[in-house]
Amino acid sequence: MSIFSREDVEKQVNRSGSTLSFLHFSYQVESAKGKKVGKLLVDDVSVTVRAGELLAIMGPSGAGKSTLLDLMAFRKTPLDGAVVSLNGETLDAKSMQHMSTFVEQEDALLGVLTVRESVSYALRLHLPLLSRREVAARVDRVLTALGLQSCSHQRIGTPISRGISGGQKRRVTAACAMVTFPRILLLDEVTSGLDSTSAREVMSAIRTLAVSEGMIVIATIHQPSLETLAQFTDILLLAQGQTCFSGKVGELEGFLERWGHPVGKFITPSDHAMNFLNEDFAEGTGRETRNDAAAFRQFYLSTNPPLPEIRDTEFKVEEARYLDVEHGKAGGLGTLFWNTVVLSQRTAVNYSRNLLAYGVRAGMYAGMGFMLGTIWIRLGTDDSTINDRLSVHFYSVAFLAFMSVAGIPGFLEERSVYYRETKNGLYSTLPFVLSNTLVNMPFLLICTLLFTLICYWAIGLHGGAPAFFRFLAFLYLAILAAESQMIIVAALLPIFVAALAVGAFVNGFWMSVGGYFIKARSLPRFWYYSFHYMDYQRYAFELLTNSDFRGLNFKCTSPTVKGDTCVCAYPSSTPETCTVSGADVLDYLDIGGISYGKWVAIVVGITIIYRVALYFALKMRSK
Repeated sequence: MSIFSREDVEKQVNRSGSTLSFLHFSYQVESAKGKKVGKLLVDDVSVTVRAGELLAIMGPSGAGKSTLLDLMAFRKTPLDGAVVSLNGETLDAKSMQHMSTFVEQEDALLGVLTVRESVSYALRLHLPLLSRREVAARVDRVLTALGLQSCSHQRIGTPISRGISGGQKRRVTAACAMVTFPRILLLDEVTSGLDSTSAREVMSAIRTLAVSEGMIVIATIHQPSLETLAQFTDILLLAQGQTCFSGKVGELEGFLERWGHPVGKFITPSDHAMNFLNEDFAEGTGRETRNDAAAFRQFYLSTNPPLPEIRDTEFKVEEARYLDVEHGKAGGLGTLFWNTVVLSQRTAVNYSRNLLAYGVRAGMYAGMGFMLGTIWIRLGTDDSTINDRLSVHFYSVAFLAFMSVAGIPGFLEERSVYYRETKNGLYSTLPFVLSNTLVNMPFLLICTLLFTLICYWAIGLHGGAPAFFRFLAFLYLAILAAESQMIIVAALLPIFVAALAVGAFVNGFWMSVGGYFIKARSLPRFWYYSFHYMDYQRYAFELLTNSDFRGLNFKCTSPTVKGDTCVCAYPSSTPETCTVSGADVLDYLDIGGISYGKWVAIVVGITIIYRVALYFALKMRSK
């Protein structure tokens, strides 16, 4: 059976859809000592929503709206006694994540992707086995319902490339959530920052698809216009974490009139209600807002009917509609494989189009190669150039590693999308780390190749193809380790300036203990036996230096008086030849005779440790 031919089922769903109940929700914050603070952020709130209905949660600032939505999504743990049930069947956190999608206040989207691509990738990550035809049909349906077909081939937009409008971005974020067939849609301040027209268009589009597919929509919303509020079927008013009204949107005006405070001509019922519930500006206005809010709640409690009974028979109809998409899901290993493939495709597209984040980086590596090649040009093999050669290898490792901080902005954008999608259950942390690694590796190889092609022969390093490719491989491993280190910092510190500062410090630290500025044997014992042996820059520098110096002989300064001995910059094992060998230099620096294979294995091992640490850093921050 196709997952897209379901009109008859939808009609039946709208007649007798599922019923979702949240009963006796309360929440308190904890003090630093672990003791409960007296004030409840949410105090015994209960509400019921049916399929095809849209519930607006409203209240003044600090009323507990976002906290209640987090409790509904199991992002916070309520006090004992809270129950979430669907048609009488109790739901846990895993069940809720499986059938719901949470839309954050901010739009976390990749700016270089088009509207259609953004929505398509979301569906392919959720149901990786769907055919391209089924994906296209579902995406078309959602884009049409949300009014996005006209801009479906426009890019979202980046700081240097203008994209779609703010209202359209909100609808794209909603589309990425609704395309995955959620039974429950949770929206946190979905109209925040939008003008009244855009806010109405966003909610109207969401309502169109939600009603047609029998979704349950719960949204926190702040000061909606009359047209925006009309898109909701139900409303829940909160004040000080307590329920002050719960019912149909159309019933609020009559409720206020029965209470003795009818709505005026030039104000919406919700705004009129907020005048009594908002206590932020009570002082100096002559109003006793606390008493008003208490009276508001007391009148509601005196007239409120009991919560409707949940009918178990409703579940079967809704379940039938959602069994259609099961064929698009894969098993455990299959999901890991296909999520990694899809994420790799999306990341590759992001890298290829994002000129600011990745095109500029490639240009930086090429520019650095040009600078080294023209400053250290044609060093030759005089012993006076030995220190210059050492500087080239140190500079290549240390400063190219330092440039890895340029990858922080791009990763922070990917990180924000990762958190939005993983919290909604589209994929787990492992495929994200794998895809980032798989796409990063060829990109960094291209950058390293650009640098090496430009500067290697211009400087006059060790001739021959083997030495060239060793230099390329060793430098590439160092840059890959540096990149892995920087994205760990970005994963733990999502603020760009903070991540940049910490990343710069870490790179400077490795430069200091690597053994170039001060000989390794002269380092204090603590630094020598700890961080010196952990320093990937140290191993990369020694690899590059050995690759270049082995097999070379440097001419010493010839004596000016006959019979005098040659003067060499480094001790020579063959002073009679008036040369100093590369092996002599390496031995003097205590880095001669290293094993290429062993040192390469150590750098690779450090990189793997960094990638594993990235996995745990992302997992830790997502909790």
